[in-house]
Amino acid sequence: MSKKEILANALFRTGILQLLRHTLPKRLIVLCYHRIRPDGPCEYLFDEGVLGPSQSEFERQIKWLKCNFDVLSESEILEQVSKPWLAKRSVGITFDDGYRDNYELAYPVLRAHGMPAIFFLCPALIDNATLGWWDLIPYFVKQSAKPAILLGGEKFDLSRSRRKTVEVLQDWMKTRPAEETASLVEDLSKACEVPFPDQIVQRQEFMTWDEAREVLRNGISIGSHTHTHRVLGRLDEEAQRWEMTESKRALENHLEGEVRTIAYPVGRYGNFTSATMRIARECGYKGAFSFRTGENAPATIDAYDIRRISAGERLDAIFACGAYLPRAFTWS
Repeated sequence: MSKKEILANALFRTGILQLLRHTLPKRLIVLCYHRIRPDGPCEYLFDEGVLGPSQSEFERQIKWLKCNFDVLSESEILEQVSKPWLAKRSVGITFDDGYRDNYELAYPVLRAHGMPAIFFLCPALIDNATLGWWDLIPYFVKQSAKPAILLGGEKFDLSRSRRKTVEVLQDWMKTRPAEETASLVEDLSKACEVPFPDQIVQRQEFMTWDEAREVLRNGISIGSHTHTHRVLGRLDEEAQRWEMTESKRALENHLEGEVRTIAYPVGRYGNFTSATMRIARECGYKGAFSFRTGENAPATIDAYDIRRISAGERLDAIFACGAYLPRAFTWS
């Protein structure tokens, strides 16, 4: 157990955290989830890095957040951006990528407890039934029967560490210029000698437009996660503008309403730039969310860098301490 975990357990189990929370500065914490797991054992062909809590653990988290924070809707978060104060510590709940389990597992819990959230969708992934690069990279690597592959001039020993290969290639997508990685997924499929998963399989991973419209009618806001989920900071300004305007146009056509917010793909500093923030504003978004960037203090919140932290997999001491003391206990 790490020193951080020991301290968190001490604060949580002794009740000190509950006493401290009344003296802590008021902040807006925005949690980011990607996938909710069904209860019980399950096997994933795709990216395990986006797996979050099981449905029952997610419900425990929601109940705890409801008791300890003001849970804000998209409208209330956007309203808070312009205010110099917070009435109490507040939290926002967001989901990236538009996975089917957001509808089948997270949405029923949110609706049962009357909790608002924002689901950020990529229209092209839904329309084309195409999984994102972060899911396809581990799929090809996991399925390959080859002991080693050559890609981008580098040799990867799959017999020793498939996980490390996945991490390196995902990092390439996040950090290298878009023109260098445009064909990486196709090249990896060939190198691994593994074909793309059947389109029916890929389609099953995403929410449908009917499901998106249903959640929108029942307390969930829909935002943009760009059109194709390319990393904006690796694109020129013209391509960034296309990703943001095309996504907004497609979402508004499908959902017949205004789309006001966007979450930058990957979302860490460097994955978006000051130009990205300016373009988001020029495209008509009222707010934009980053990821793994911390808490939001009143009077200093930037509408185009609303900071988020990664949600934990369990309602435990780290989750509770992270909600109250994110600088010390932020989840990665």
